[in-house]
Amino acid sequence: MKLIIEENEQKMSESAMHILLGAMMQDKRVNISLTSGRSPKTLYQMMIPEVRDQEKYKDVEYYLFDEAPYINEDKPGPNWTEMQDLFFRDAHIPDEKIHITTMENWETYDQEIRDAGGIDVMLIGLGWDGHFCSNCPRCTPMDSYTYKILRDDQVAVNETYRPRDNIPYVYTMGPKSLMRVKHLVMIVNGKEKAEILKQVLDSPITDELPSTILKLHPNFTIIADKDAASLLNPEDYKRY
Repeated sequence: MKLIIEENEQKMSESAMHILLGAMMQDKRVNISLTSGRSPKTLYQMMIPEVRDQEKYKDVEYYLFDEAPYINEDKPGPNWTEMQDLFFRDAHIPDEKIHITTMENWETYDQEIRDAGGIDVMLIGLGWDGHFCSNCPRCTPMDSYTYKILRDDQVAVNETYRPRDNIPYVYTMGPKSLMRVKHLVMIVNGKEKAEILKQVLDSPITDELPSTILKLHPNFTIIADKDAASLLNPEDYKRY
């Protein structure tokens, strides 16, 4: 594990962008996976003018690592929609370049990725409760690839979660899926993430904090701003 601490969110985003663009520049098909949420907003604002309509990135394919499809509604799931708003639409990424987990393909999603050459780089965030992707506390099968879970099962063991009648299932890449990623990058910013980041780094592997398992990844980079890293002694995390 490599821990990088940057001065602020802007510098954190710049470091993450350099990793992503470096991977995307390869002279071959490149598969990347990006996160939605608050943490990457500045990063995507910086990346959009860099990648929009650029021939050098024509071989990049994008894989979403989770989705919660609506039932009885003819519209894309919330993760697809959020990523369109955050990045894909303004970056002019064609829909055919974006791959998602669905009710039809979730059981074969990992094999599809493997057949395509694997994920070269994946960007994730750290959830306030230690979740990653949709791998939530107390209901993450730690030895799983992509799996399907009832939203009600997540709610039952996480009192701050809320049921959504029109989204009964969540499909997410599991811990084993992420272990196959060639370079796993987590961005963490803000003082509100300082305590959970320290807990994840200091705790043993546990499904109470699913992100603890990511410390086993052979090429795992955490990029945090100073606020998120304010409780850490960087010397303690130089090498795992």
